[in-house]
Amino acid sequence: MSNQDLPITYLNWVLLWINAIKDSYLWVDSPDCFFFKIDHIQWNHDLNSNLRLANGRHKVLTTIADIDSIIWNRNYEIERTLEKMALKDFVKIIFVSSMPMNQLIWIDYSLMVENVKNKVNKPIFNIPSKSMTGCWLDGYSDLLFSLAKNIDITWWKKEKKSVAIIWNLFDRNEWDAIWNIEELKNIFEWLWIKIVSIWLDWWKISDLEKVKNAWNIVSLPYSRKAAKKIAQRLNIPLLELDIPFWFDNSINFIKKLWDLFNIQDIKVDNFIYEEFKNNNIWVFKWGINRTLFNKNISTFVDPYLLNWIIDIWKYIWLNIEEVFIHWNIKHLGNNKNKAYKEIWTINEWIKKDIKNVDLFITNRSIRIDKIITENKILEFSFPSYYYHCFTKQPYFWIKWNINFINRIYNTLSKL
Repeated sequence: MSNQDLPITYLNWVLLWINAIKDSYLWVDSPDCFFFKIDHIQWNHDLNSNLRLANGRHKVLTTIADIDSIIWNRNYEIERTLEKMALKDFVKIIFVSSMPMNQLIWIDYSLMVENVKNKVNKPIFNIPSKSMTGCWLDGYSDLLFSLAKNIDITWWKKEKKSVAIIWNLFDRNEWDAIWNIEELKNIFEWLWIKIVSIWLDWWKISDLEKVKNAWNIVSLPYSRKAAKKIAQRLNIPLLELDIPFWFDNSINFIKKLWDLFNIQDIKVDNFIYEEFKNNNIWVFKWGINRTLFNKNISTFVDPYLLNWIIDIWKYIWLNIEEVFIHWNIKHLGNNKNKAYKEIWTINEWIKKDIKNVDLFITNRSIRIDKIITENKILEFSFPSYYYHCFTKQPYFWIKWNINFINRIYNTLSKL
């Protein structure tokens, strides 16, 4: 089995999380091979990553443990290093985790975290290692839940008609992820709803703590569990929405906010009209006939976007061949019956021979040599090695979904 056929592991998302909070830091009990996980993101997926910095304030510290050192009692050294890390002014929050080899020797990281927290006034959270049983989406959900369970929500001041958003996918500090956030802000501002906090948005832990001022929690699907927890702690309403991706889902996103906040009908109608009048499928009326019609397309994609990507294909008359998702089918949740009749996981991908496609939408975690030529690849989602965004290129909301179709068209037109 090629390394590229392995699922994206749990700790990959732990790193993406650290990369998405400016003043967060990660301490990992691991061999030096953990640096390769950092390199997977730094200067590969994310050209604006801050995991390693030129000023030496690298955001990840590892123990560089080896087979000899892990057999000794290292508790004192671990606690001393954590304490030294926590005393740095620029470190505002620390997450502690480990790789499986170190986890197997049963070090009580939670106890050491508590010992250090009693000495320093810094939030320190233990993230259990689940790299052998969980994927990157599990890691993301678990970290958000840990934050929702432990974040300081004292001294709050509720702001009427305000929301905190927990969470969309922020996988890199480039201008697709950043402008997904800006597009969410644009939607809420149009509807006169104030956003007090977004988990995560490449800001500081103090910005995440502003969740306590929210009047409502808006939950996006990557971590329903965390949203429920923080809504429960704050005793405020929770609105569960899907990602505003493609026509039906974007309109539904607006309508649910409309109902919750009793927004004037005319304001909502004007917003939908202004956003959709120049952003509709008819801009591709020549491209569908010339290039898109009846082409065979397959995908290996984020499960939370799968249904809406399939809807796009149907609108532009593409034939759906085979659909694969990251890791476990459970991440489709209640949506799995809406999607394509057969959905495969990465384990089935390994056994398949994907040849009969004109275009394959995929990330770079799988063996591209299964497909005839590189021209058939359209990179999307984490990790992306050859598609980067230096100008605003979000994929949330209908006008930006049109840009996504534009990428599909231009890739197919080269064949």
